Amino acid sequence: MDARTSAFYDAYATQLAATEAGRSAMFSSLQAALVPGAWVLDVGSGSGRDMAALLEHGFEALGVEPNAAMRETALRLRPGLADRLADASLPDLGRPFYERRPQGFDAVVCSAVLMHVEPAGLTPALASLAGQLRQPVDGETAHRRPALLISLPEMLAERLKGDRDVDGRRFHNHEPTRVQALLAGWGLELDSANRSDAALAGTGTRWHTLLFRQSVKRR
Repeated sequence: MDARTSAFYDAYATQLAATEAGRSAMFSSLQAALVPGAWVLDVGSGSGRDMAALLEHGFEALGVEPNAAMRETALRLRPGLADRLADASLPDLGRPFYERRPQGFDAVVCSAVLMHVEPAGLTPALASLAGQLRQPVDGETAHRRPALLISLPEMLAERLKGDRDVDGRRFHNHEPTRVQALLAGWGLELDSANRSDAALAGTGTRWHTLLFRQSVKRR
């Protein structure tokens, strides 16, 4: 995360208690994609609201968040997330929580994060996300295969100035079709795709929710 984007989240972290909704718009999609007890890695976990909701619903949630102010706010608002948050960022996450999940995760969620990754970093970022997933098990039904859920914003061109949005954050529109094509190289197949224009009039942003499932064998 570059300095100007990080500065935005430093300030945003202080507003969360008063302004953030209790649950993200994509949480229902995330919950529907998982099986009970699934281990989930939330990449760009922000205030930890989805992590906390997952824990409440019986899932095992861990998260990574590169902004220190956001991590501090998450632990202040949701102290139950202690020891479940780590400092890591795309495009190279490494292997966070390897000591707890050496086999990888049942699911990875990446919501409102990839737009901050520059185009040259998209391929390694997606490779890093795919690399967090466990291997599928022979005979595993499609619904139980490892899942990657991505929430991808698409901002109207007139709302962008170069590679920045009106708040000064780095912002790149990554085509969902390109994301799909790249993830196919790591054996991830598109399971479902939804587009929402609900925020288009207000923020100039269209949202794409993409659910991928790991094929039986990775390429």
